[in-house]
Amino acid sequence: MDNNQLVKLCNKVGVDPFVKEVMVDRVNKRENEMGCYSRPVLPQDEAPSTQKSSDMVEALLANEAQRKKEKELKDQQADHLMQKRKEFKTMSIEDLKKRLTKKGLEATGKKEDMIEALFLAAVQDDAATARQSELKTKSLQDLKELLSRCGLEPGTKEHMIKSMLSHEAKCRENLKAFDAKIGEAVTQKKEELDTKTNATLKELCGAKGLPVGGGKDDRIERLLDEALKEGELDKIVSVNVRNKRKEELMSMDKPAVLKLCEQTGVEPAVKDIMVERIISHESEGGVVIAMMNTEAPAAKKARVSKN
Repeated sequence: MDNNQLVKLCNKVGVDPFVKEVMVDRVNKRENEMGCYSRPVLPQDEAPSTQKSSDMVEALLANEAQRKKEKELKDQQADHLMQKRKEFKTMSIEDLKKRLTKKGLEATGKKEDMIEALFLAAVQDDAATARQSELKTKSLQDLKELLSRCGLEPGTKEHMIKSMLSHEAKCRENLKAFDAKIGEAVTQKKEELDTKTNATLKELCGAKGLPVGGGKDDRIERLLDEALKEGELDKIVSVNVRNKRKEELMSMDKPAVLKLCEQTGVEPAVKDIMVERIISHESEGGVVIAMMNTEAPAAKKARVSKN
């Protein structure tokens, strides 16, 4: 019998066909394959395909014009942000607190801290405004392709721009949270390296092609920097996030986990376990359960001897 038939039979005789731990492991594995625990990647517009031009001079002039245009735009944005910083510096502490509260930011700390918080918010607002203007210049087809690559549903142009901006903001928040966990991974890795002898640290540095001189702290610092460059700390964060997600899944009730299996395309049942439970149920009941109405294949008729 296939899994669907066995699940129906389990339900018919009152046997639970699912094992929570199995479902959790499978959902956890599928989410890992989907990149849910890896460093978040900000969506990128596909670079326009470069067409071969017979006139090389014309192509170079066009590129130079585009470069100048982008430089002028960046200069304008820099000037605007500089004026914003000057404006914030002239504000009183009370006005700064009101402005921070209005933006949903924490209105505490020294005046310089509040100025920096408002300035950072202004940078983010300007970036969002510039991105919105950029998306508005795209055609409907380009927007649909962009949303499709991000797994978003298309719609009207206004709806797609709003969805894309919201998705990118969420990606930035996820990336910020991931980077914050890198700090925890650095501490974890540093504690691990600190337990090693100076001679072992020297060998580790040599194996990675790093300078081996200096004291223990110097070698640990080099190894930490190298771990960052190689993505080793990213892997530590990913493992920690995955383990935490597994704990979260285990705290959920079975129907909720089963729903996640359906959403992620995970097979929730294990054939051997269902068969074992059905047989155990039959043995305990002392009767053989009829297999009718379970969509099981019809049994072949017994051959009758002509003799």
